[in-house]
This record gives sequence, C-alpha cells and structure tokens, in this order.
Amino acid sequence: MHAYKTLSILLVGMTLALTAPVRAQEVAEPAPRGSISAFSGFEFVPSGGADVVFAAEYAEHVDRDVQAYVAFTYFENLMSPSLQDEIAALGTALTAASGVTWDLHGRDRGASLLAGAKFFNRSGSRARPYVGAGAGVLNVRRTIRDVRIGDVTRAVFNDYGIGRAALTDTSDTVPLVEVLAGLGYFAARHTYVDIGYRYRRAFRLDDGLNLSQVAVGVGYRF
Repeated sequence: MHAYKTLSILLVGMTLALTAPVRAQEVAEPAPRGSISAFSGFEFVPSGGADVVFAAEYAEHVDRDVQAYVAFTYFENLMSPSLQDEIAALGTALTAASGVTWDLHGRDRGASLLAGAKFFNRSGSRARPYVGAGAGVLNVRRTIRDVRIGDVTRAVFNDYGIGRAALTDTSDTVPLVEVLAGLGYFAARHTYVDIGYRYRRAFRLDDGLNLSQVAVGVGYRF
C-alpha cells in the first residue's frame, strides 16, 4: 500500500511537471488579435498598362479563420492607355496646326479606402490561403500638363472634349468594390508575408473602371 501511494504521488508530480510548460506557453503566446501590414505591387487595367501601387492594411480577427480589414491604397496613375494616347494625339495635332511644340501628358492619381472581410482556410500549417471581399470609395484627381504651359486640364476638356467634367479642375469620389484572394505565410510569431490578388471595380468613372492588382506585403501581428 505504501508503494502504491508513493507511485501515485510520483505519477501526479510528473504529470504536473510535463503540463506546466505547455500551459505557460499557452498563456505566453495568445492567438493574435490583429495585424498591420504594408504592400507594394502593380495594378493593371484591361486596356493595357500597369503602374505601381502602395497600400496599408489594418485587420482584426473576428475568430481564428475570419478577419475584418480596412485597407488604404495609393495609385500612382489610373488613367487608361487609350485616354493617354488620345491626349498625346491632341498634342501632336496642335503642334502641326500651330507650329509650336505641344507635349501633353495626363495622369490620374488615386486613393482608395475599403473595408471588408477575409476568410482563411482552416489549416495547421504556416501557409494559409484566403478569399475575401470589400467595398468603399475611390478618389481620383486628374491632371493634364503641357511641358511649356503647365496644367491645361480644364482647357483640354472645355476646348476639345477630352476627359470628364467632374475631373477637369477637382477630384471625384466614386464607389468601389473588390474581391481578393491570396496566401498568408506566418514566418514567426509576430511576422507574416502576404501575397495577394485583388480585382476592383469603380463605378461612375469613365463608364466603369476595372483594376487588377498583384501585391506582396509584410505585416506585424499583435
């Protein structure tokens, strides 16, 4: 009987000794509540052309497999190649008609703010694919410049009908929706890499603007 009691005490002691580090680890390493990340990549328009984009994203876990996010993206130039060609052709025509060199270039700088949700594949590995969707707004500011004169955005629209009235001398804000898919790789407890694709559609902008974006980001989980 004495030996049985001694063996029981030893087994209980060994069990507590083995489970204590695991419990301590669970307390020391709670599941991440949210993350903040920065992205850089390229956006493409269906008519051709690509430009650099920069983005920042804040996300919070609704549960282990669902994230709610808010994303800000800066677009260097959203103007379609066909409109850029039309502006360049106008410069060529003005040069031929006046004998003075006109060198016209157009740019549509943009910034978007969207909110949505990501749904992660339930997986025990560090690499977790996801899909998601979001909605928000896109702000676009158009500038058409001549090398000699400077800003001629309003004149190009008023005199030659190129562009949109809402973008002649101010910016325009339009609705924007997106769907996305990607792969998040959790390299360490607080660091992860995100490789993603986003398809966006803006409404009321040149009869609808479709954007495809491929970007790579690095984030910090907390």
